[in-house]
Amino acid sequence: MSRIRNADEFRLKFREIRGKYERIFGPRIAEIRRKYASGPERDLIDRNLEMHARVYIVNALLAALNWRMDSFPEDGLPNLIPEAPVRSADRKSIRFFDYLGLENETDAPLLIVETKRPDTPLPQAQTPAATYSEVLARGLRGKPLKKKEWNDWLEDLGDYVRSAYEGTQRIPRRVVITNGDWLILFLDPSDAFLEDGDPDPNRILVFTSRDDIERRCTEIFRHLEHQNVLGETPLHELEPAQIPFYLNPEEIDQVMHGLHLLYIEQPKIYGDKDPVIKVVPIIFLRSRYGAWFRVENRLNENEYELPHDSNALAKHFKEVEQAAKGLLDEVNRYLKNPRQPTFLSEHYEDEGNFETLPGVIEIGHDEFLVVTGNRTHYLLPEPMIPKCPFHDWMKCKQQGVPSDPGPILSRSTSPRSFFVSGEIYHCAHRDVSSAKASRITTANREQCGLRSGQEGQAFCEIWRFEQYLCCRACVFGEVCIKAPAFRLPCDKDNWFEKEKL
Repeated sequence: MSRIRNADEFRLKFREIRGKYERIFGPRIAEIRRKYASGPERDLIDRNLEMHARVYIVNALLAALNWRMDSFPEDGLPNLIPEAPVRSADRKSIRFFDYLGLENETDAPLLIVETKRPDTPLPQAQTPAATYSEVLARGLRGKPLKKKEWNDWLEDLGDYVRSAYEGTQRIPRRVVITNGDWLILFLDPSDAFLEDGDPDPNRILVFTSRDDIERRCTEIFRHLEHQNVLGETPLHELEPAQIPFYLNPEEIDQVMHGLHLLYIEQPKIYGDKDPVIKVVPIIFLRSRYGAWFRVENRLNENEYELPHDSNALAKHFKEVEQAAKGLLDEVNRYLKNPRQPTFLSEHYEDEGNFETLPGVIEIGHDEFLVVTGNRTHYLLPEPMIPKCPFHDWMKCKQQGVPSDPGPILSRSTSPRSFFVSGEIYHCAHRDVSSAKASRITTANREQCGLRSGQEGQAFCEIWRFEQYLCCRACVFGEVCIKAPAFRLPCDKDNWFEKEKL
Protein backbone atom coordinates (compact mmCIF):
# COMPACT_ATOMS: atom_id res chain seq x y z
CA MET A 1 0.00 0.00 0.00
CA SER A 2 1.52 3.34 -1.06
CA ARG A 3 1.56 6.17 1.46
CA ILE A 4 -0.53 9.30 1.09
CA ARG A 5 2.15 11.95 1.10
CA ASN A 6 0.40 15.25 1.78
CA ALA A 7 -2.90 16.97 2.55
CA ASP A 8 -3.66 17.67 -1.11
CA GLU A 9 -3.26 14.02 -1.96
CA PHE A 10 -5.49 13.18 1.00
CA ARG A 11 -8.16 15.57 -0.30
CA LEU A 12 -8.16 13.84 -3.69
CA LYS A 13 -8.32 10.43 -2.04
CA PHE A 14 -11.23 11.46 0.19
CA ARG A 15 -13.04 12.91 -2.81
CA GLU A 16 -12.60 9.55 -4.53
CA ILE A 17 -13.94 7.73 -1.43
CA ARG A 18 -17.00 9.99 -1.32
CA GLY A 19 -17.64 9.60 -5.01
CA LYS A 20 -17.54 5.83 -4.92
CA TYR A 21 -19.91 5.69 -1.97
CA GLU A 22 -22.39 8.20 -3.35
CA ARG A 23 -22.35 6.89 -6.94
CA ILE A 24 -21.87 3.16 -6.43
CA PHE A 25 -22.06 1.76 -2.91
CA GLY A 26 -24.93 3.87 -1.56
CA PRO A 27 -27.35 3.16 -4.43
CA ARG A 28 -26.30 -0.50 -4.43
CA ILE A 29 -27.02 -0.84 -0.71
CA ALA A 30 -30.40 0.85 -1.17
CA GLU A 31 -31.28 -1.62 -3.93
CA ILE A 32 -30.27 -4.62 -1.80
CA ARG A 33 -32.39 -3.32 1.09
CA ARG A 34 -35.37 -2.85 -1.22
CA LYS A 35 -35.13 -6.42 -2.47
CA TYR A 36 -34.18 -8.24 0.71
CA ALA A 37 -35.40 -6.11 3.62
CA SER A 38 -38.49 -4.21 2.55
CA GLY A 39 -41.37 -3.95 4.98
CA PRO A 40 -42.07 -2.31 8.33
CA GLU A 41 -38.58 -3.10 9.72
CA ARG A 42 -36.83 -1.06 7.06
CA ASP A 43 -36.38 2.04 9.25
CA LEU A 44 -34.95 -0.13 12.01
CA ILE A 45 -32.43 -1.62 9.60
CA ASP A 46 -31.38 1.81 8.31
CA ARG A 47 -30.84 3.15 11.82
CA ASN A 48 -28.54 0.29 12.79
CA LEU A 49 -26.40 -0.11 9.70
CA GLU A 50 -23.28 1.27 11.40
CA MET A 51 -21.21 -1.35 9.57
CA HIS A 52 -21.90 0.25 6.18
CA ALA A 53 -20.39 3.55 7.30
CA ARG A 54 -17.36 1.68 8.62
CA VAL A 55 -16.76 -0.48 5.57
CA TYR A 56 -17.39 2.08 2.85
CA ILE A 57 -16.29 5.34 4.46
CA VAL A 58 -14.32 5.03 7.70
CA ASN A 59 -11.98 2.20 6.61
CA ALA A 60 -11.04 4.09 3.47
CA LEU A 61 -10.72 7.41 5.31
CA LEU A 62 -8.30 5.92 7.84
CA ALA A 63 -6.31 4.18 5.10
CA ALA A 64 -6.00 7.55 3.32
CA LEU A 65 -4.48 8.87 6.56
CA ASN A 66 -1.91 6.04 6.43
CA TRP A 67 -3.54 3.96 9.17
CA ARG A 68 -3.19 0.44 7.80
CA MET A 69 -5.17 -2.76 8.34
CA ASP A 70 -3.03 -5.03 6.16
CA SER A 71 -4.11 -8.61 5.84
CA PHE A 72 -0.75 -9.95 4.72
CA PRO A 73 2.41 -9.81 6.86
CA GLU A 74 4.59 -9.08 3.84
CA ASP A 75 2.67 -5.81 3.34
CA GLY A 76 3.61 -4.57 6.78
CA LEU A 77 2.40 -5.20 10.30
CA PRO A 78 -0.96 -3.53 10.89
CA ASN A 79 -0.98 -0.42 13.04
CA LEU A 80 -4.78 -0.26 13.13
CA ILE A 81 -6.71 -3.08 14.76
CA PRO A 82 -10.51 -3.32 14.35
CA GLU A 83 -12.58 -4.63 17.27
CA ALA A 84 -9.57 -4.70 19.59
CA PRO A 85 -10.50 -6.07 23.05
CA VAL A 86 -9.74 -4.20 26.26
CA ARG A 87 -10.50 -4.76 29.95
CA SER A 88 -12.82 -1.89 30.91
CA ALA A 89 -11.44 0.37 33.63
CA ASP A 90 -14.98 1.23 34.77
CA ARG A 91 -16.94 -1.99 34.24
CA LYS A 92 -14.07 -4.51 34.61
CA SER A 93 -15.58 -6.47 31.71
CA ILE A 94 -14.19 -6.91 28.20
CA ARG A 95 -15.15 -4.17 25.75
CA PHE A 96 -14.10 -3.60 22.14
CA PHE A 97 -12.62 -0.55 20.45
CA ASP A 98 -14.09 -0.10 16.98
CA TYR A 99 -10.52 0.75 15.91
CA LEU A 100 -7.33 0.94 17.93
CA GLY A 101 -4.24 2.49 16.36
CA LEU A 102 -0.96 1.24 17.80
CA GLU A 103 2.73 2.06 17.76
CA ASN A 104 4.25 -0.99 16.04
CA GLU A 105 7.35 -1.38 18.18
CA THR A 106 5.70 -1.04 21.60
CA ASP A 107 1.94 -1.60 20.99
CA ALA A 108 1.36 1.70 22.82
CA PRO A 109 -2.10 3.20 22.00
CA LEU A 110 -2.05 6.09 19.55
CA LEU A 111 -5.58 6.38 18.19
CA ILE A 112 -9.07 5.33 19.26
CA VAL A 113 -11.90 5.55 16.71
CA GLU A 114 -15.55 4.99 17.63
CA THR A 115 -18.19 4.75 14.90
CA LYS A 116 -21.92 5.43 15.05
CA ARG A 117 -24.82 4.60 12.77
CA PRO A 118 -25.23 6.82 9.69
CA ASP A 119 -28.36 8.66 10.92
CA THR A 120 -26.80 9.73 14.25
CA PRO A 121 -27.04 13.54 14.65
CA LEU A 122 -24.38 15.76 16.12
CA PRO A 123 -24.83 16.60 19.84
CA GLN A 124 -26.94 19.50 21.04
CA ALA A 125 -26.96 21.27 24.39
CA GLN A 126 -30.10 21.68 26.47
CA THR A 127 -29.25 25.38 26.75
CA PRO A 128 -27.80 27.43 23.88
CA ALA A 129 -24.12 27.06 23.08
CA ALA A 130 -22.11 28.76 20.35
CA THR A 131 -20.38 25.78 18.81
CA TYR A 132 -20.48 21.98 18.72
CA SER A 133 -17.07 22.01 20.44
CA GLU A 134 -18.58 23.90 23.38
CA VAL A 135 -21.49 21.46 23.50
CA LEU A 136 -19.07 18.53 23.71
CA ALA A 137 -16.96 20.27 26.36
CA ARG A 138 -20.11 20.73 28.45
CA GLY A 139 -21.00 17.07 28.03
CA LEU A 140 -17.49 16.03 29.07
CA ARG A 141 -17.88 18.11 32.24
CA GLY A 142 -21.01 16.14 33.11
CA LYS A 143 -23.64 18.59 31.86
CA PRO A 144 -26.72 16.84 30.36
CA LEU A 145 -27.05 17.10 26.59
CA LYS A 146 -30.33 17.14 24.65
CA LYS A 147 -29.93 13.49 23.65
CA LYS A 148 -28.79 11.46 26.66
CA GLU A 149 -27.12 8.92 24.40
CA TRP A 150 -24.40 11.52 23.74
CA ASN A 151 -23.59 11.71 27.45
CA ASP A 152 -23.37 7.90 27.42
CA TRP A 153 -21.11 7.89 24.37
CA LEU A 154 -18.77 10.48 25.87
CA GLU A 155 -18.58 8.39 29.02
CA ASP A 156 -17.82 5.32 26.87
CA LEU A 157 -14.97 7.20 25.16
CA GLY A 158 -13.64 8.17 28.56
CA ASP A 159 -13.74 4.53 29.65
CA TYR A 160 -11.83 3.52 26.51
CA VAL A 161 -9.11 6.12 27.18
CA ARG A 162 -8.81 5.16 30.85
CA SER A 163 -8.79 1.45 29.95
CA ALA A 164 -6.01 1.94 27.41
CA TYR A 165 -4.03 3.87 30.01
CA GLU A 166 -4.51 1.21 32.70
CA GLY A 167 -3.21 -1.47 30.35
CA THR A 168 -0.18 0.40 29.00
CA GLN A 169 0.43 3.51 31.14
CA ARG A 170 0.16 5.49 27.89
CA ILE A 171 -2.59 7.93 26.93
CA PRO A 172 -3.82 7.65 23.32
CA ARG A 173 -2.78 10.72 21.37
CA ARG A 174 -6.04 11.13 19.44
CA VAL A 175 -9.67 10.05 19.87
CA VAL A 176 -12.23 10.17 17.06
CA ILE A 177 -15.97 9.56 16.92
CA THR A 178 -17.70 9.57 13.54
CA ASN A 179 -20.76 8.33 11.67
CA GLY A 180 -19.04 8.45 8.28
CA ASP A 181 -20.55 11.86 7.54
CA TRP A 182 -19.51 14.11 10.46
CA LEU A 183 -16.30 13.57 12.41
CA ILE A 184 -15.27 14.75 15.89
CA LEU A 185 -11.58 14.81 16.78
CA PHE A 186 -10.30 15.13 20.35
CA LEU A 187 -6.76 16.49 20.13
CA ASP A 188 -6.02 16.11 23.85
CA PRO A 189 -7.63 12.90 25.20
CA SER A 190 -5.96 13.37 28.58
CA ASP A 191 -7.55 16.78 29.03
CA ALA A 192 -10.91 15.62 27.66
CA PHE A 193 -11.40 12.24 29.30
CA LEU A 194 -9.26 11.82 32.41
CA GLU A 195 -10.65 12.75 35.83
CA ASP A 196 -8.26 15.64 36.47
CA GLY A 197 -8.75 17.07 32.96
CA ASP A 198 -10.49 20.32 32.06
CA PRO A 199 -12.01 19.88 28.57
CA ASP A 200 -10.99 22.74 26.29
CA PRO A 201 -13.38 23.41 23.35
CA ASN A 202 -10.40 24.67 21.34
CA ARG A 203 -8.89 21.16 21.51
CA ILE A 204 -12.06 19.54 20.11
CA LEU A 205 -12.45 19.77 16.33
CA VAL A 206 -15.86 19.11 14.78
CA PHE A 207 -16.23 18.44 11.06
CA THR A 208 -19.96 18.67 10.41
CA SER A 209 -20.23 16.87 7.05
CA ARG A 210 -18.25 15.21 4.28
CA ASP A 211 -18.15 18.59 2.55
CA ASP A 212 -16.65 20.09 5.70
CA ILE A 213 -14.06 17.29 5.92
CA GLU A 214 -13.07 17.92 2.31
CA ARG A 215 -12.82 21.69 2.82
CA ARG A 216 -10.70 21.28 5.96
CA CYS A 217 -8.66 18.32 4.80
CA THR A 218 -5.40 20.05 5.78
CA GLU A 219 -6.51 20.10 9.44
CA ILE A 220 -7.53 16.44 9.28
CA PHE A 221 -4.22 15.43 7.70
CA ARG A 222 -2.13 17.52 10.11
CA HIS A 223 -3.80 16.07 13.20
CA LEU A 224 -4.70 12.51 12.18
CA GLU A 225 -2.16 11.29 9.61
CA HIS A 226 -0.29 8.31 11.04
CA GLN A 227 3.24 9.74 11.11
CA ASN A 228 2.00 13.04 12.52
CA VAL A 229 0.18 11.24 15.35
CA LEU A 230 3.18 9.01 15.92
CA GLY A 231 5.31 12.09 16.32
CA GLU A 232 7.77 11.21 13.57
CA THR A 233 9.23 13.85 11.31
CA PRO A 234 8.77 12.33 7.88
CA LEU A 235 11.70 12.66 5.48
CA HIS A 236 10.75 14.72 2.48
CA GLU A 237 11.14 12.35 -0.49
CA LEU A 238 12.28 13.77 -3.83
CA GLU A 239 13.29 12.65 -7.28
CA PRO A 240 16.54 14.33 -8.46
CA ALA A 241 14.64 16.52 -10.93
CA GLN A 242 12.38 17.80 -8.12
CA ILE A 243 15.26 19.29 -6.13
CA PRO A 244 15.04 22.82 -7.66
CA PHE A 245 11.27 22.90 -7.01
CA TYR A 246 11.58 22.18 -3.29
CA LEU A 247 15.04 23.42 -2.35
CA ASN A 248 17.20 26.44 -2.86
CA PRO A 249 20.51 24.80 -3.88
CA GLU A 250 22.40 27.43 -1.88
CA GLU A 251 20.67 26.26 1.31
CA ILE A 252 21.97 22.68 1.15
CA ASP A 253 24.77 22.33 3.66
CA GLN A 254 25.19 18.55 3.98
CA VAL A 255 25.06 15.48 1.73
CA MET A 256 25.31 11.80 2.68
CA HIS A 257 24.97 8.43 1.00
CA GLY A 258 22.37 5.98 2.18
CA LEU A 259 20.43 2.86 1.26
CA HIS A 260 16.77 2.00 0.92
CA LEU A 261 16.87 -1.58 2.23
CA LEU A 262 14.27 -4.34 2.08
CA TYR A 263 14.60 -7.54 4.12
CA ILE A 264 12.65 -10.55 2.84
CA GLU A 265 12.10 -13.94 4.42
CA GLN A 266 12.02 -16.09 1.28
CA PRO A 267 10.10 -19.37 1.73
CA LYS A 268 11.71 -22.59 0.52
CA ILE A 269 10.08 -25.90 -0.39
CA TYR A 270 12.47 -27.70 1.95
CA GLY A 271 14.02 -26.28 5.08
CA ASP A 272 13.78 -22.90 6.75
CA LYS A 273 13.33 -19.58 5.00
CA ASP A 274 16.19 -17.84 3.23
CA PRO A 275 17.08 -14.22 4.06
CA VAL A 276 17.02 -11.92 1.04
CA ILE A 277 18.36 -8.36 1.29
CA LYS A 278 17.76 -5.85 -1.49
CA VAL A 279 19.23 -2.34 -1.53
CA VAL A 280 18.83 0.79 -3.61
CA PRO A 281 21.19 3.78 -3.22
CA ILE A 282 19.70 7.04 -1.96
CA ILE A 283 21.11 10.46 -1.09
CA PHE A 284 20.29 12.47 2.03
CA LEU A 285 20.33 16.27 1.75
CA ARG A 286 20.18 18.64 4.70
CA SER A 287 19.10 22.26 4.44
CA ARG A 288 20.75 24.81 6.68
CA TYR A 289 17.40 25.09 8.50
CA GLY A 290 17.73 21.48 9.71
CA ALA A 291 15.26 19.71 7.39
CA TRP A 292 16.38 16.47 5.78
CA PHE A 293 15.44 15.37 2.27
CA ARG A 294 15.79 11.91 0.79
CA VAL A 295 16.57 11.72 -2.91
CA GLU A 296 15.79 8.46 -4.63
CA ASN A 297 15.72 7.81 -8.36
CA ARG A 298 12.52 5.80 -8.72
CA LEU A 299 12.71 6.03 -12.50
CA ASN A 300 15.71 3.71 -12.30
CA GLU A 301 14.15 0.46 -11.18
CA ASN A 302 17.45 -1.35 -10.52
CA GLU A 303 17.55 -3.15 -7.19
CA TYR A 304 20.73 -4.74 -5.89
CA GLU A 305 20.37 -8.05 -4.10
CA LEU A 306 23.04 -9.07 -1.61
CA PRO A 307 24.44 -12.31 -3.06
CA HIS A 308 24.50 -15.58 -1.12
CA ASP A 309 27.66 -16.53 -3.00
CA SER A 310 30.50 -14.81 -1.14
CA ASN A 311 32.55 -14.80 -4.35
CA ALA A 312 29.99 -12.43 -5.87
CA LEU A 313 30.21 -9.85 -3.06
CA ALA A 314 32.93 -7.76 -4.72
CA LYS A 315 30.81 -7.38 -7.86
CA HIS A 316 27.77 -6.44 -5.75
CA PHE A 317 29.71 -3.76 -3.85
CA LYS A 318 31.03 -2.33 -7.12
CA GLU A 319 27.55 -2.16 -8.69
CA VAL A 320 26.07 -0.43 -5.65
CA GLU A 321 28.99 1.99 -5.47
CA GLN A 322 28.66 2.93 -9.14
CA ALA A 323 24.91 3.48 -8.79
CA ALA A 324 25.38 5.53 -5.61
CA LYS A 325 28.06 7.74 -7.11
CA GLY A 326 25.98 8.15 -10.26
CA LEU A 327 23.04 9.35 -8.14
CA LEU A 328 25.33 11.73 -6.22
CA ASP A 329 26.61 13.17 -9.53
CA GLU A 330 23.01 13.65 -10.65
CA VAL A 331 22.12 15.41 -7.39
CA ASN A 332 25.22 17.62 -7.53
CA ARG A 333 24.20 18.84 -10.97
CA TYR A 334 21.24 20.53 -9.30
CA LEU A 335 23.35 22.09 -6.54
CA LYS A 336 25.28 25.28 -7.18
CA ASN A 337 28.13 24.10 -4.97
CA PRO A 338 28.59 20.33 -5.35
CA ARG A 339 29.34 18.73 -2.00
CA GLN A 340 31.24 15.69 -0.83
CA PRO A 341 29.42 13.31 1.52
CA THR A 342 29.79 13.80 5.27
CA PHE A 343 31.43 11.00 7.25
CA LEU A 344 29.01 8.84 9.25
CA SER A 345 31.03 9.44 12.44
CA GLU A 346 30.58 13.21 12.02
CA HIS A 347 26.82 12.74 11.69
CA TYR A 348 26.71 10.75 14.93
CA GLU A 349 28.73 13.43 16.72
CA ASP A 350 26.05 16.06 16.01
CA GLU A 351 23.19 15.33 18.42
CA GLY A 352 20.79 17.84 16.87
CA ASN A 353 21.49 16.55 13.39
CA PHE A 354 21.13 12.92 14.45
CA GLU A 355 17.83 13.57 16.21
CA THR A 356 16.21 14.57 12.92
CA LEU A 357 17.91 11.81 10.91
CA PRO A 358 18.81 8.66 12.90
CA GLY A 359 21.23 6.20 11.33
CA VAL A 360 18.52 3.61 10.66
CA ILE A 361 14.82 4.36 10.14
CA GLU A 362 12.19 1.64 9.73
CA ILE A 363 9.62 2.92 7.22
CA GLY A 364 7.61 -0.27 6.81
CA HIS A 365 7.63 -3.91 7.76
CA ASP A 366 11.28 -4.94 7.29
CA GLU A 367 11.87 -1.88 5.10
CA PHE A 368 14.54 0.59 6.20
CA LEU A 369 16.41 3.75 5.35
CA VAL A 370 20.07 3.33 6.28
CA VAL A 371 22.47 6.26 6.47
CA THR A 372 25.97 5.28 5.31
CA GLY A 373 27.69 8.69 5.29
CA ASN A 374 30.63 8.87 2.90
CA ARG A 375 30.38 5.13 2.14
CA THR A 376 27.92 3.56 -0.27
CA HIS A 377 27.00 0.36 1.59
CA TYR A 378 26.35 -0.68 5.19
CA LEU A 379 28.89 -3.48 4.62
CA LEU A 380 32.58 -2.68 4.22
CA PRO A 381 34.29 -4.23 1.19
CA GLU A 382 36.34 -6.29 3.65
CA PRO A 383 36.36 -6.56 7.46
CA MET A 384 39.10 -4.52 9.12
CA ILE A 385 40.36 -7.72 10.80
CA PRO A 386 39.72 -10.46 8.22
CA LYS A 387 41.79 -13.12 10.06
CA CYS A 388 39.96 -12.78 13.35
CA PRO A 389 39.31 -16.27 14.85
CA PHE A 390 35.93 -15.11 16.16
CA HIS A 391 34.42 -15.38 12.69
CA ASP A 392 34.25 -19.12 13.36
CA TRP A 393 31.96 -20.60 16.03
CA MET A 394 34.18 -23.64 16.71
CA LYS A 395 37.20 -21.43 17.39
CA CYS A 396 35.04 -19.34 19.72
CA LYS A 397 34.02 -22.54 21.51
CA GLN A 398 37.66 -23.54 21.93
CA GLN A 399 38.22 -20.23 23.72
CA GLY A 400 35.04 -20.56 25.81
CA VAL A 401 33.14 -17.71 24.12
CA PRO A 402 30.72 -19.33 21.61
CA SER A 403 27.54 -17.42 20.82
CA ASP A 404 24.07 -18.85 21.37
CA PRO A 405 22.13 -20.72 20.09
CA GLY A 406 25.03 -22.60 18.44
CA PRO A 407 26.86 -22.48 15.14
CA ILE A 408 24.92 -20.81 12.32
CA LEU A 409 25.76 -23.02 9.36
CA SER A 410 23.17 -21.81 6.86
CA ARG A 411 21.80 -18.37 6.12
CA SER A 412 19.11 -17.76 8.68
CA THR A 413 16.04 -15.60 9.23
CA SER A 414 15.63 -16.73 12.85
CA PRO A 415 17.98 -15.54 14.18
CA ARG A 416 18.67 -13.05 11.44
CA SER A 417 22.12 -13.90 10.18
CA PHE A 418 22.86 -13.40 6.49
CA PHE A 419 26.41 -14.67 6.88
CA VAL A 420 27.38 -18.01 8.42
CA SER A 421 30.06 -19.35 10.75
CA GLY A 422 33.46 -19.30 9.05
CA GLU A 423 32.67 -16.43 6.69
CA ILE A 424 34.66 -13.27 7.34
CA TYR A 425 31.51 -11.17 7.73
CA HIS A 426 30.15 -13.36 10.54
CA CYS A 427 30.81 -12.89 14.26
CA ALA A 428 30.31 -15.89 16.56
CA HIS A 429 31.66 -14.35 19.79
CA ARG A 430 29.29 -14.65 22.76
CA ASP A 431 30.16 -11.27 24.30
CA VAL A 432 29.65 -9.38 21.04
CA SER A 433 26.30 -11.08 20.44
CA SER A 434 25.16 -10.32 23.98
CA ALA A 435 26.25 -6.68 23.85
CA LYS A 436 24.58 -6.01 20.49
CA ALA A 437 21.30 -7.49 21.77
CA SER A 438 21.34 -5.45 25.00
CA ARG A 439 18.37 -3.14 25.46
CA ILE A 440 18.62 0.61 25.38
CA THR A 441 17.14 1.99 28.61
CA THR A 442 16.74 5.34 30.30
CA ALA A 443 19.44 4.32 32.76
CA ASN A 444 22.04 3.32 30.16
CA ARG A 445 21.20 5.76 27.37
CA GLU A 446 24.23 7.94 28.08
CA GLN A 447 26.52 4.89 28.09
CA CYS A 448 25.08 3.76 24.75
CA GLY A 449 25.65 7.09 23.02
CA LEU A 450 23.44 8.21 20.14
CA ARG A 451 21.31 5.30 18.94
CA SER A 452 18.68 4.92 16.24
CA GLY A 453 16.68 2.54 18.43
CA GLN A 454 14.12 3.66 20.96
CA GLU A 455 14.01 2.63 24.60
CA GLY A 456 13.70 -1.15 24.81
CA GLN A 457 15.23 -1.79 21.38
CA ALA A 458 18.61 -3.42 20.76
CA PHE A 459 21.88 -1.49 21.04
CA CYS A 460 23.00 -2.69 17.59
CA GLU A 461 21.96 -0.24 14.88
CA ILE A 462 21.15 -2.95 12.33
CA TRP A 463 19.78 -5.57 14.74
CA ARG A 464 16.36 -5.51 13.09
CA PHE A 465 17.73 -7.03 9.88
CA GLU A 466 21.13 -8.52 10.89
CA GLN A 467 22.20 -9.88 14.28
CA TYR A 468 25.55 -11.65 13.76
CA LEU A 469 27.45 -9.34 11.44
CA CYS A 470 31.09 -8.73 12.35
CA CYS A 471 31.25 -5.19 13.76
CA ARG A 472 34.55 -4.68 11.94
CA ALA A 473 32.68 -5.27 8.67
CA CYS A 474 29.81 -2.88 9.43
CA VAL A 475 29.77 0.79 8.51
CA PHE A 476 28.31 1.55 11.96
CA GLY A 477 31.23 -0.14 13.71
CA GLU A 478 33.20 3.09 13.84
CA VAL A 479 30.43 4.85 15.79
CA CYS A 480 29.37 1.92 17.99
CA ILE A 481 32.86 1.37 19.42
CA LYS A 482 32.81 4.95 20.73
CA ALA A 483 29.94 4.10 23.08
CA PRO A 484 31.31 3.74 26.64
CA ALA A 485 29.23 0.59 27.23
CA PHE A 486 30.42 -1.28 24.10
CA ARG A 487 33.64 -3.27 23.89
CA LEU A 488 34.94 -5.66 21.24
CA PRO A 489 37.23 -8.59 22.06
CA CYS A 490 39.50 -7.58 19.19
CA ASP A 491 40.16 -4.29 21.01
CA LYS A 492 42.10 -6.04 23.76
CA ASP A 493 45.86 -5.56 24.09
CA ASN A 494 46.48 -9.25 23.57
CA TRP A 495 44.60 -9.29 20.27
CA PHE A 496 47.64 -10.32 18.25
CA GLU A 497 48.15 -13.29 20.56
CA LYS A 498 44.55 -14.31 20.01
CA GLU A 499 44.91 -13.87 16.24
CA LYS A 500 47.61 -16.57 16.20
CA LEU A 501 45.27 -19.17 17.71
